[in-house]
Amino acid sequence: MSEQKFLWGGSTSAFQFEGGGNEGGKGQSIYDAREAKSGITYSIASDFYHRYREDIALMAEMGFTAFRMSIAWTRIIPDGEGPVNEEGIAFYRSVFSELKNHGIEPVVTLFHWDMPLALVEKYDGWFGEETLRAFERYCHVCFEHFGDLVHYWLTLNENNLGLMIPSMFSSKKRSSQDPDYEVYRWTSYHHTILAHFAAVRACHKMLPGASIGCMMASALAYPLSPDPRDVRAAQVHNETVNWDEIELLTSGRYNAHMLRAMESAGVDLKIAADHVQLMLDPTSKMDFISFSYYYSVCMRDGENKANEDAETIQMMYSAYANPCLEKSSFGWTIDPMGLRIFMNELYDRFGLPVMVVENGLGVKDDVLNEDGTVHDDYRIAYLREHIDAVNKTRFEDGVPVLGYLPWGCIDLYSASGDRTKRYGFVYVDFDGGLSRYRKDSFYWYRDVIASDGENLDGGR
Repeated sequence: MSEQKFLWGGSTSAFQFEGGGNEGGKGQSIYDAREAKSGITYSIASDFYHRYREDIALMAEMGFTAFRMSIAWTRIIPDGEGPVNEEGIAFYRSVFSELKNHGIEPVVTLFHWDMPLALVEKYDGWFGEETLRAFERYCHVCFEHFGDLVHYWLTLNENNLGLMIPSMFSSKKRSSQDPDYEVYRWTSYHHTILAHFAAVRACHKMLPGASIGCMMASALAYPLSPDPRDVRAAQVHNETVNWDEIELLTSGRYNAHMLRAMESAGVDLKIAADHVQLMLDPTSKMDFISFSYYYSVCMRDGENKANEDAETIQMMYSAYANPCLEKSSFGWTIDPMGLRIFMNELYDRFGLPVMVVENGLGVKDDVLNEDGTVHDDYRIAYLREHIDAVNKTRFEDGVPVLGYLPWGCIDLYSASGDRTKRYGFVYVDFDGGLSRYRKDSFYWYRDVIASDGENLDGGR
C-alpha cells in the first residue's frame, strides 16, 4: 500500500450550510418542507451558495487539503427523478474547481439526508424501490459530471441509523406500535443498503481511479460496570449500531444478528436475484470507512431506551454518561481515547482504511467580541486531545487513517435547525449579514495542519 498524504480539513452538508434553496433551479427537499412549517431558514443557512469563494479562501488560509461537503440531490435533479438541472451542475463544478485551484480535495457525500420531497410524496421515501432507482441514476449523473474533479466519494450519511429512525424519510410518522412498522423499516433500510452498493459499483465502473466509502455514525458504548450483564448490554449495542451494517457492506450478506431480528419481527425481505448479485459483486465493495465521532456512552443491562423521535444518534439513546469522563458545556462526554478505540476496532474487524469526517465541539459558548475576535480555548482543548488520539492511532497503532475532517468547520445549522450551537473555526454572524470572523481555533488549526499534526500547542 503506497504512502498517501493525510487529509486535513473540515466537513459540512448542503442542507445545513449551502443555502440558495430557492435559486438556481433547485427543487424542494424534506428540509424545505420543514422550513415552511417551522420557519427555520434552511434555504439560507450559512449561504455558502453565494459565498463559496470567500469560504474556500478561508479554508485555504487554514491550509485545508480536503473539504467534505454534500451535493443536494434536488439541485441536480429537482424532483429526484426527472430532468437534470444544468444550473446545479454548473454550480457544483464551479465549487469543485475552486477547491482544486486552492489545492483542496473535495470529499463528497452523495446523500446527506435532504431527500427530494417529491420522492417522499410519491414513493414514501426509501420504502419505494422507485427511490432506489432514482438514486442510482442521480449517482450516475454525479459521477459523469464531477468525476474529473472529485476523487473521494461517500455514499449515504450515517446510514446505520436507518433501522432506529425509520420515519426520517417517510411520508408519515410511524411508531413501533403500527402494524406495518417492521416491514416498513426493514424494507426501507434494505433499499438504502442497495443504494450504497449501487453507488459503489457505479463509481468503480465509471471512475476507476476514484475511492468511495460509506459514512457511519459511531456510537461506541462501554459497560457501565464490570457486571457481565452490563458488558453484554454494551456488546449488543455495539453490534447492533456499529458493526452489523459494516459487516453487511463488506460481506454483501446479512449476518445472523440481523436475520434473527427480521425473523422475530416477521419480516421476509425476499431479496431479488439481481440484488443478491449486486451485493456480492466485488466491484460493489467500498474502499474505506468514514464516520462521525463526538462522544461515547455507557450501557446498563435492561435500562437503555431508544428515542424514536430522535433525528441523530447523538439524540437517540437514554444511555448513561461515563463517570470517568468530563462533559462539555452542551452535556456531551469528552472521550478522545474512545476515538482511538473506535478506529482500532474498525480496522481490526474490517481491515479497511478509516477517515474521520465528523468530530468537534459543538457548544453555545462562542461570543463575538466588538473587535471581531472569538476566544474559543475550550474548542482548542477538545480538538487537541482528539487530534492527539488520531496521531497515536496513525503512528503508534498502525491504523491507516486517511484524514481528519471535523464537523462544521465554518459555523452552520444543526440538523434540527439550531444555529446557536457552533462547531466552526470561523464564526458566522447569523444576525449580522452572515459575515465571517476567524476564531482563535482558526489560527491554532492552521498551525496544526502546517505541522501535519505535530504542533498541537500553537495558535494565535
